[in-house]
Amino acid sequence: MKRVRERFGTSHPEDRTGISGVRMFDGEDLGYADRMKFLARQQKEWADQQVREKEERKKAEENDEREYADQTLAVTRMRGMLEDDSDQQRHDMYKRIQLENQRLAKEKAHKMKEKKKEELDQEYQEIAYSFVPYGETPDLPATFDEYAKTKGIISPAKMMKYDGP
Repeated sequence: MKRVRERFGTSHPEDRTGISGVRMFDGEDLGYADRMKFLARQQKEWADQQVREKEERKKAEENDEREYADQTLAVTRMRGMLEDDSDQQRHDMYKRIQLENQRLAKEKAHKMKEKKKEELDQEYQEIAYSFVPYGETPDLPATFDEYAKTKGIISPAKMMKYDGP
C-alpha cells in the first residue's frame, strides 16, 4: 500500500475502514465546508476585533487630547489668576510706598518749616537783644510772628512758604 501523508483530524488508515472497507478515501476532505465556514467566521472575528481595537485607540487618543486640553486650560486659568493676584499685590505695595513717601515728604516739609521758624525767632531774639542796653530785658513779644502781628506786617515765615519736594 502506498504511504500517504496523514492529515490532522483524520484517523489512522486502519481505523478509516469499516466493515465494508470503503468509507473514506485518501485525499477526500469531508470537513472542507465546515472548515471553510469556521475560517471565514474566524477571519471576520479578527477583522471585527481589529476594527474595535482601532476605534478604542482612537477614542483613547481623543480622550487623552481632551484631557490635555482641559489640563492646559486649567493651568492657563490658574496662571492668569496668580498673575492677576501678583499684579494686585505689587500695585498695593507700590501704593503703600507712595503714600509712605508722601507722608515722609510732608513730615520733612513740616520739619523744615519749623526749623526755619526757629531760625527766624532766634534771629529776632538776637536782633531784639542787640538794641537793648546790657543788663536790661527787652519788652518785646517772644517770637517774631507775635511781633509781626502787633506791628501789622507779614512775617518772613509766611512769605517763605515751603511746599516741599
